[in-house]
Amino acid sequence: MIKRWVFSPPNKPLQAEIASRLKISPLLAHVLISRGIVDVASARSFLQPQIGALGDPSLLPDIEKASIRIREAIRKGEKIVIYGDYDVDGLSATALMYRCLKLVDAQVGYYIPERLEEGYGLNADAIKKLKEGGANVILTVDCGINACREADIARTYGIDLIITDHHRPGQEIPNAFAVVNPKLHAAHHVFRDLSGVGIAFKLAWAIGQHFSPQKKVSLEFKDFLLSAVGLVALGTIADVVPLRGENRIITRYGLSALQHTEIPGLRALLDAADLSSTNLDAFHVGYRLGPRLNAPGRIGKAGIVVELLTTTCKERAMEIANFLEQENKRRQEIQVDIMASARKKVMHELNLDETAAIVLADQAWHPGIIGIIASKIVEEFNRPTVMIAVSDDIGHGSARSIPAFHILEALEGCKNKLLSVGGHAQAAGLKIHPDNIDEFREMLNSMTSQRLCKTDLVPVLNIDAEVTLSMLSKALVTELARLAPYGEGNPVPLFAATKLKIVGQPRRIGSKGQHLSFYVRQGDVAIRAVAFGMGEQMDRIKQNGRACSLAFTVKINNWMDSEQLELEVKDVKFDNE
Repeated sequence: MIKRWVFSPPNKPLQAEIASRLKISPLLAHVLISRGIVDVASARSFLQPQIGALGDPSLLPDIEKASIRIREAIRKGEKIVIYGDYDVDGLSATALMYRCLKLVDAQVGYYIPERLEEGYGLNADAIKKLKEGGANVILTVDCGINACREADIARTYGIDLIITDHHRPGQEIPNAFAVVNPKLHAAHHVFRDLSGVGIAFKLAWAIGQHFSPQKKVSLEFKDFLLSAVGLVALGTIADVVPLRGENRIITRYGLSALQHTEIPGLRALLDAADLSSTNLDAFHVGYRLGPRLNAPGRIGKAGIVVELLTTTCKERAMEIANFLEQENKRRQEIQVDIMASARKKVMHELNLDETAAIVLADQAWHPGIIGIIASKIVEEFNRPTVMIAVSDDIGHGSARSIPAFHILEALEGCKNKLLSVGGHAQAAGLKIHPDNIDEFREMLNSMTSQRLCKTDLVPVLNIDAEVTLSMLSKALVTELARLAPYGEGNPVPLFAATKLKIVGQPRRIGSKGQHLSFYVRQGDVAIRAVAFGMGEQMDRIKQNGRACSLAFTVKINNWMDSEQLELEVKDVKFDNE
């Protein structure tokens, strides 16, 4: 698919000032500016994130009320149940709060709904079950902000419901005992993009303050929080919230905490993923650890993940970690089949020239996997996508979108065709009656066509800077690493170089020849380039001496005790095409 290259405009005076004041290269200064970091103080705090810069938890709405009620419940010996979610954010938040409340001798349990039987969030049957089990307080993590009916039910049962959530509130706010959400009536200086586990961390911090003589938490609680930040990094990265502001601080410190963790479940997970001796980065969490933790919730029961993250038994931890390994392999096998089926539908049933939003449905699809597939379809075809797994009289849908389109707002505009909907700007979930799918597809396509133009459907590569090959070095790669951890809102720096010549003999690499390896030269400098997934473009590239432009990231390839500069190609444009 043709991609549109969008270059960040240079600001030479600001670039020079930031580079001079912070003693960094002009190129790093330019990359910072391209990310909206446009003053020296902001650049300094971005490059040197400090855990002391995290906002005080008391700034979050209702958090004082919530922590005081929890302290009262602990003092009275009341039963607190943490009600979580089945994704990594919700599971890590549940584990964090459970460990926190155990630390202060609370009577505490947890409840994770089953994806297929109960769906996302609070439900009336679960509340009734928890009441019968003696719950006095239900504390939600990563869910509940739109559970208005369920909040009323909890109140009729005499349960104090404390909601902590990071999803966007609806027009009506649940009538709960406390609602902790930074997107809700928060002061302008409150960081609004925390993950569910990020908010749980703030509540744990507030609880620690209430159990300490001064506002400063005790040494024991401080050690707990510094350890727990590893769990926060897990959920924050896996939930794809922007890695800016407080999320950047949490992730930077959390990755280190994760690497050196003494939590048996995390150690077992790292061992099972063969990451125990690796310098962890956001990629390892997002693509190695996250999928393993998500697997049971997608195709089975997610509660076992909380057991993994809270057990003190090393043998049990390793047993669960090995189980997650097998579940993840099973998830991968199911995913391959669904992806092939979805691609076939797109290629044979849709006219992409007339399709602004892709809506696919099938009775054979597993509802726990379709969110992953929706993301991959968006990546390949650059259109908002809804995947629907149909079973009996209900369709479970997962929606993913492109940057230019707010999928949740669009789905809310189709509410009369849906049974339920919730989520974010780029990812959402829904339920629909199978009879309404065709009308829903037409409605969403019509809405998408009105809001998007043709250029929006062309994938964009946001280029941080145009460079020459002579500007690239191992020292530069090391300096650029100060921008990590990478993720949503802070991608790996992307560069472009023009007037390059392909030299030597390009070759296909990989087990199936699916990748390309070739050299490009500019003046006296030649560097190896690797183009993953571009093996089929061999004929375009193999003409020796052909002029081209590349969009790429730059890295150091460590191979056979040798360090070589390497370009990882994201797109190629030829001068004569």
